[in-house]
Amino acid sequence: MKPKLIPLIIAATALFIISSCKKDLVQVTAQTGTAATLKASVTSVVLSVETAGEQAVAFSWDKADYNYNAAIKYALQIDKKGNNFAAPKEYGIDASMLSQALTVGDLNNALVLLGFTPNVAADMEVRVKSQLATNQNILYSNVLTFTVTPYPVIVIYPSLYVPAAYQGWTVSTAERVSSVLDDGAYEGYVYFGDAANLIFKFTTDANWTTTYGWASSTSTDIWAGGTMSSTASGNLFVPATGYYLLTANTKTNEWSATKTTFGIVGDAVAGGWEGDTEMIYNPESKEWSATASLTGGKVIKFRANHAWAINYGNNDTPNGFLKLNGANITVPASGNYTIVLNVSNPGNYTYTLTKN
Repeated sequence: MKPKLIPLIIAATALFIISSCKKDLVQVTAQTGTAATLKASVTSVVLSVETAGEQAVAFSWDKADYNYNAAIKYALQIDKKGNNFAAPKEYGIDASMLSQALTVGDLNNALVLLGFTPNVAADMEVRVKSQLATNQNILYSNVLTFTVTPYPVIVIYPSLYVPAAYQGWTVSTAERVSSVLDDGAYEGYVYFGDAANLIFKFTTDANWTTTYGWASSTSTDIWAGGTMSSTASGNLFVPATGYYLLTANTKTNEWSATKTTFGIVGDAVAGGWEGDTEMIYNPESKEWSATASLTGGKVIKFRANHAWAINYGNNDTPNGFLKLNGANITVPASGNYTIVLNVSNPGNYTYTLTKN
């Protein structure tokens, strides 16, 4: 009789365990809850390269309510308005945190990666996603909208420094010429405003370890460029004050200095394609600027010295940066504009059109 009872006892025990497991599974199933409410420390965001390390905005939210006491994962999402958060920039947040602050630089980088065009105002949207597990029980907060204008992200390319007499021969603060392709060919713009100090050299680093000086044999070479050498002790120099396009090639040891002024041409401006609207250089801001009436839907370009040897237009995909012999720049709407050209960052030439 006793052996017959053992199978019955085992079966009853197994049934009890299975029943208990089913009850446990029912207990941990969360119900749809209430999404978090998102708030921001400011209602508008101003971005500038000068404040890149400062806080742009701080976001905070209350805890999402899932009607169940469990760890919640949060993520702050940013996207361009109209994208419906199809592929947003996402910041994962620790479960214990209900806030996220972004610096100007971090936010600007996110916007550029999302396809926002530098120097063009556009709307960004922000929301908070909460969930209990991956792709389960996802709730989204309210959406906040901000108008933002990203600035171009400056790339520091391989460079030569240009210490000069006018700035006390201090290499660490000298202007640079850069090689975008890292092929030994360098270029950049330098302003020489002191007629008594027109001499300079090229150095490979922010020190005097390797320098390039005058190795030309004729007086005509030293005014317009010529040959330089890393073993020569003489100075290079320009013939007069002005804004110069400097080039240097460390493979051929050739260098040049081309004095430049800039103007605006195009069918969007009064002078058309041949009558340049002259721009004025500001040594303090290192920018060229002009004020002009522009026609919307038509185009402009920037060119130097009333000729086409040096002219700048948009990149193939407009991104706020200029390209030598680039595409025409379309004016968004008719009106009076302040037009600014900045070629002080070698390899990162930019412009802005600001309607007055």
